[in-house]
Amino acid sequence: MDFPVIISFYTKGTPYEEEVQNLLTSCKRFGLDASIQGVESQGSWELNCAYKPFFILEKIEEFNRPVLWVDADGVFVQKPIWQNAFEADLAVRIEDVPDFHPSKVISSTVFVRPEGKDLIHLWIQNCRDLLLDSNRKEEFWDQIALRGVVIQHPERVSPMPLSFAKIYDHPGDCQQVEKPVIEHYQASRRFKEKINGQKAPYTNTEK
Repeated sequence: MDFPVIISFYTKGTPYEEEVQNLLTSCKRFGLDASIQGVESQGSWELNCAYKPFFILEKIEEFNRPVLWVDADGVFVQKPIWQNAFEADLAVRIEDVPDFHPSKVISSTVFVRPEGKDLIHLWIQNCRDLLLDSNRKEEFWDQIALRGVVIQHPERVSPMPLSFAKIYDHPGDCQQVEKPVIEHYQASRRFKEKINGQKAPYTNTEK
């Protein structure tokens, strides 16, 4: 079976434009079909994150085949092969933490089949609802919006193998995965403040 198309975007005129070169190089190294493109910044780090499900939906409709989203700071360390998790409509890293935890779902690597487009529509709606919530006090993460979809439709979602979503310096990940397929380098730690143009606290996939 053909491996999914690798998809990602990076924001033009930001450090991600350089960061994504590592992902592009690794896709070429392993001969992977990839559609990785630059987009204009939506105006903030939060809004750029919220654009992720829109982009995924666009690419599913463009290719009409399974896609594998990889954040722009990700790198393929070895050639990927088809996973049993890809038999589901959607696969994403799911952590063994309470459902309300902000890192219950980590969306750095996301697999979606064309049959899962409705799940992406729900993800988009959750993004809109969170961003427009006038009572929201916490920083928006797209993975929190996806968390609701995963919890509501567990029968259609599979856990992404940790080897496909390893955080390069996370002690637990390093202990569990000796030979990752994809490593993520947490570029938001370095670039979020530059994109927002002001000081912003780092709160990403801490557990």
